[in-house]
Amino acid sequence: MANPEHENGVTLELSEEEEWVLHAALLDHLDRQADGGTDEEPEAIPLLEQLEADDELVLVREHLALARDVLSEYLAGAPLRDRATCRSILSEIRENL
Repeated sequence: MANPEHENGVTLELSEEEEWVLHAALLDHLDRQADGGTDEEPEAIPLLEQLEADDELVLVREHLALARDVLSEYLAGAPLRDRATCRSILSEIRENL
């Protein structure tokens, strides 16, 4: 059953540092996808564009799940400076899923 709170998306209140870590994770994800040689447009592009637009970050359930997966991948090899921030964002996303 769909959660009514997610019908119009969930607003993530991220600090500037958290936005940068999510941005880095998305770019890392897109780089890995480009290395795979797929011709389809990556699903991370709309999320990256929304983040770069510097608007309120409102994510539908699918983008929340994508952000969770991307951040989880990134955390495995993230620079030490990004790891705590990455965990913080993941925690917020998991609360909203």
